[in-house]
Amino acid sequence: MPRTIARANSRPLDKPDCRLKLVYLPSCAPNLNLIERFWHFMKRKVLFNKASGKFALFKQAFDDFFQSLPAYAADLASLITDRFHLIGQPNSGIPSA
Repeated sequence: MPRTIARANSRPLDKPDCRLKLVYLPSCAPNLNLIERFWHFMKRKVLFNKASGKFALFKQAFDDFFQSLPAYAADLASLITDRFHLIGQPNSGIPSA
């Protein structure tokens, strides 16, 4: 049913004078989801190779991460971007499957 609704809603986009183009994404594409990129970055900084004996220490690690977000500005600026490579497109450097 959701596909039927989506197709019905996309009919106005099929008109020749429409400047919008639908881009269908795979159902599971974490590399295309910016919040997933941020989540991965946060896990690397807070959780990877670290153990917290108590929940209070675990919570403090996340609190410290969010307090020091400005220090990660350059890393986040290069990681969280909307410059995606489209597979199979000319000059993308990624061949189609």
